[in-house]
Amino acid sequence: MPGPKGLDPLLQSAEGGTSDRFLKKGLRLGHLRLILALERTGHLSRAAELLATSQPAASRLLTEMEQITGVKLAERQGRGMTLTLYGERLAARARLVLRELDEADRELENLKSGLAGSVSVGAVTGAAVEYVLPAIRQTRVTHPLVNVSVEVNTSDVLTAALDDGRIDFFIGRVPAALDPRSYEARFLDHEPLRVIVRAEHPLTRLSGVTLQDCVPYDWVLQPDGAMLRVAVEAYMRNKGIPYPTKVLNTSSILLTLMVISQTNAITVVARPVADFFTLGGEGGGRIASLDIAGDVPIQPYSLIKLASRKLAPVAQNFHDLILSRASVLE
Repeated sequence: MPGPKGLDPLLQSAEGGTSDRFLKKGLRLGHLRLILALERTGHLSRAAELLATSQPAASRLLTEMEQITGVKLAERQGRGMTLTLYGERLAARARLVLRELDEADRELENLKSGLAGSVSVGAVTGAAVEYVLPAIRQTRVTHPLVNVSVEVNTSDVLTAALDDGRIDFFIGRVPAALDPRSYEARFLDHEPLRVIVRAEHPLTRLSGVTLQDCVPYDWVLQPDGAMLRVAVEAYMRNKGIPYPTKVLNTSSILLTLMVISQTNAITVVARPVADFFTLGGEGGGRIASLDIAGDVPIQPYSLIKLASRKLAPVAQNFHDLILSRASVLE
């Protein structure tokens, strides 16, 4: 229940407790530095030199600290000065406070320079393999404190995520229905397509296979409206090839691979994805690529961010890594 004057109990506790009593009575960082300098040197004059101040000023700081805390913090011993038990305890706490401030300074500098922080990036599947994975590997080496989140999906889903602020930028295509002036797009690459099937698929035993030969089989395609699917359907329509009638719709590349590796189903993917699961052997020898969709025209993908939003340094660094990757692949 709210206490007097409608204050929340937690706020009342902080107000009435001792958590900020020293600050209210005037304790400053200069006081904390002095108690640590005294602990280190054992002399008031040397502590003053360490802090680049005069001995009278250091003596005044010590007097202020003792008035604020209400206890004796140091006492003379011969020509030097020794901390009391109270002084030792305060010095230990002062060390923690100043260390935390140093950590805060480093953390803020890292955030400003892009050395630390979080970046959220989206990508269509082919671009995730070709661009995002290499950028993540490099970031792990050069910026180990950066946390990278990746959403792999279709361009329309990624555009919505960008508009909602859930990702910083993505690699894909801006849907034609949207105003392109709202986005800043940097061309990256064309996206050749490949048909992939299980390694023992009947089509792998034939020569001169065409897209027409694939129609009777089950297909796994991205949902209606996804740009890769639209491109494949437009190509088939222009070539007079009938649409497949047995289609599983999914945007999940994992489900797609599981289906085609266990059945005679067919799918169309970007060439980097096909290469990853065939040439590199990551498909365990169960996936084969059919080079029969390379001439399917599909809009090139770009690196896309909101034109009105300035990227944070950590996101800008990752953005630039992807651009540099594109220049290497040219």
